Amino acid sequence: METRDRILAAARALFLKHGAEGVGMRAVAARVGLTPMALYRHFRSKEALHNVLIEQGHSVFLQYLQRALAEPSPGGRLARSGFEYLNFALEHRQDYRMMFMMASAPRPSGAEGPSWRDVATFRFLVDRIREGAATGLLKIDNPERTALCVWAHVHGLVSLYLTNKLELSETQFRDLYARSVADLMLAFGWPREPAAQAASGQ
Repeated sequence: METRDRILAAARALFLKHGAEGVGMRAVAARVGLTPMALYRHFRSKEALHNVLIEQGHSVFLQYLQRALAEPSPGGRLARSGFEYLNFALEHRQDYRMMFMMASAPRPSGAEGPSWRDVATFRFLVDRIREGAATGLLKIDNPERTALCVWAHVHGLVSLYLTNKLELSETQFRDLYARSVADLMLAFGWPREPAAQAASGQ
């Protein structure tokens, strides 16, 4: 295994065990058997190393979202996108926290990379919403603004749950999430029957 790959594997192991706070240059170097200075030859800073972890998280996240493409209808693809967002957040909690809940999280493509509006996972949501609008399922005039509203809504729910602000079991939270998202989509013109189906996971 190449040195860079060994560094990333060590960083990933520390990240999964301790979170982003546990991924420091000294800790990673010690785990790989390098000096901190040797580590800097591969990653110029801790932030650069964190950026790669975030990129890995977004790659996995996109794989979850792309499962929605198996659904036969625009409404089904949009609804499933919401559930796959939740599945990723609950099954990859450390990744989710680092990607979306760190106060100063680096951009997924580095400090000089694209903004969050250009990240593939956000564009995926915009595309599903644009698709829903094109078929008349949603009554909106700006898919990107609607996507931001939807993202803010689901992120708020997930963040409350992951920080233990809601005294709910995972099953209870999944039900709350589904019904809350269905209520939100009604505000964008989604017919009540499809929204109810989305809430029940059908």
